[in-house]
Amino acid sequence: MAHLAVVRGLTYTNLSQVFNRWLMPTYQTAFRWTGNRVDSEDATTWVFLTVAGHLQLPELVQVADDYVVDAGLEAVTRHWVDRYGIARVRCIEIHASVSTPGLESMFDDLTAEMRLALVLRFLRRRSAATIATQLGIRPEATRRRIIAALAQVAQRIGFQVESSEPAQTDQVSAYIDDVVARRRPVRFEVLPEAWPPMIGAGHVQAAIAGNHLPAHEFVRTLDRRLEERAGRRFVTDLRIWSA
Repeated sequence: MAHLAVVRGLTYTNLSQVFNRWLMPTYQTAFRWTGNRVDSEDATTWVFLTVAGHLQLPELVQVADDYVVDAGLEAVTRHWVDRYGIARVRCIEIHASVSTPGLESMFDDLTAEMRLALVLRFLRRRSAATIATQLGIRPEATRRRIIAALAQVAQRIGFQVESSEPAQTDQVSAYIDDVVARRRPVRFEVLPEAWPPMIGAGHVQAAIAGNHLPAHEFVRTLDRRLEERAGRRFVTDLRIWSA
């Protein structure tokens, strides 16, 4: 456990201390903003390779921590800008929404029907068609209500919702399907008004217990890549990161 004993004099003396302190928070932040494991792994890997390449140690804890946080926010910004065409200036909302309420708090302002639809879709992983039958409405209406509910979740965490009417319904519904199925979603050019429900989907998925824990093999792989740079093993005990 020596690597976790941060940090004499409030200073990081080697990169393993930074890695052990920030692996879980960085991965969990990435998962909230991407909604799936593959993109979270990509973002987390980018953060730690960037840190390994640019952070000069020894360094004050506060300075290094700020650097890692900024790198994490840049990683998720790059995800939305490069892969979905979101304007970089709009991604300021990511920086303003770094704290996230729990699942119950996210649902606070939803109608009973919206809450039920999200519980059935995300926690029970029921299809839109099955939920439509239970609610007594058409599948297309169910998909639109799920999108509207997720837009309200995004608003709850601080996002601006530009329209009460769902946009790009087919593409956003497919994105939600991929998030629920734990697949990397298909890329498409996202209209500004379609972005909030996609953000909401990632945050709901991340709030479900166990979803935002990194896979064992990913931690091993990242450990090996960083070891090649530092000439030492970074992770003290892989069991503490098990998914």
